[in-house]
Amino acid sequence: VFLTPSILNITLVMSILVILISFNNEYGYNSWELLLKILIIVMGLFALNFLESKDMASIAVLVLSIILASILLISANNLLAIYIAMELQSLSLFILIAKKRNSVDKVEAALKYFVLSSISSGFFLLGSALYFSFNGSCDLYTLSISTLSLEKVLIIVALLFKLSAAPFHIWAPDIYQGCDNSSLILLGTLPKISILGVMIVLLPNVKLILFATIISLLVGCLGALNQTNIKKLLAYSGIINMGFILLGISTNSFSGIEASVLYVFIYSLSFLFFIFIINLFMSQRDNISEFSGLLGVNTVLLVSTAFLVLSLAGIPPFAGFLIKWIILTTAISYNFIFSSIISIVCAVIAGVYYLRLLKISYFQVDKSFFIWKKVLIKDNTISLNNSIILGLIFFITTFLIVCPHIFLEIIHFGTLSVF
Repeated sequence: VFLTPSILNITLVMSILVILISFNNEYGYNSWELLLKILIIVMGLFALNFLESKDMASIAVLVLSIILASILLISANNLLAIYIAMELQSLSLFILIAKKRNSVDKVEAALKYFVLSSISSGFFLLGSALYFSFNGSCDLYTLSISTLSLEKVLIIVALLFKLSAAPFHIWAPDIYQGCDNSSLILLGTLPKISILGVMIVLLPNVKLILFATIISLLVGCLGALNQTNIKKLLAYSGIINMGFILLGISTNSFSGIEASVLYVFIYSLSFLFFIFIINLFMSQRDNISEFSGLLGVNTVLLVSTAFLVLSLAGIPPFAGFLIKWIILTTAISYNFIFSSIISIVCAVIAGVYYLRLLKISYFQVDKSFFIWKKVLIKDNTISLNNSIILGLIFFITTFLIVCPHIFLEIIHFGTLSVF
């Protein structure tokens, strides 16, 4: 049930603690941290509501640990504190992905994530140790003003792995496919929000991030063209969107970081809403062809899906077009011409597999399997809680078209405290 008393109490307590921490730290009020922490709590709240009541007692503590680790990452100003928070986040995600031990796919995905995440954590710890041995400090702000060195490269590589940015993206498609929906919400949003918060404060070398940006754009747009699994498609979608986010960070400017934070905000909401729609009407097979049965399910569901897909594809006047326009405008103004051209070409190619989902939903005739499925199995009616969330999705996606400036102002004032 959406917003049960226990979940509501936990959320209220965490929200109060976050606000108190943000207002009463030794550096004073930090709107940047508060902005990211509120976004993390919202994502965590939705993930909690995806859990079944029988799993609430054992799994909810893992979700709360991931939320706590993400909040600690935003607040940390020391490399060792960042490492401990990253490990808490990674280990909690590993257990959460593998919670269904009878499923071979989920255990395999969890083991892949554990092994590869351990390698990236090793890079981060090695970079931190080298930096401490050379400078006698693990302070994040002294690292941010230092020149590019071996230890800084190791730390940035570890962070790029957590962001599933190419060429460190190999783990993402298989692990996304093996995750259930509640785990996927956390894996696809919270690590990216928290690690980007660290990377933006770190302000790494432009050329290194720019290389990851171009590779992410190319891999993300080409890798998803022949995918038949919706979760693998979302993984490649996350990679190309991470390329756009890193493009804004590569400019190393206030307007670029502001555009990247806005991109993270809108992409996280779109990803969250899309997972909710998948959870609502798709089977465990997660096959793209199941979208062919969407037309007869619910009109609001169909329109909401169309809005989300068009937004992810960057079709005007949806929010996805707005954030891509802001990122590209900023990049061109700072003379990132070649990267901007690649971004535009990759966005056009990526629009093919996004629009393919709409083609299947609206125009593709049901195959015999899904016809017999409709005949033999009665369609479940959408519950009141799901109808409320579905209406909320439709409202927010429409609101972002009509009044995007409200979110732009919030992001603007939140980003000011970074500089």
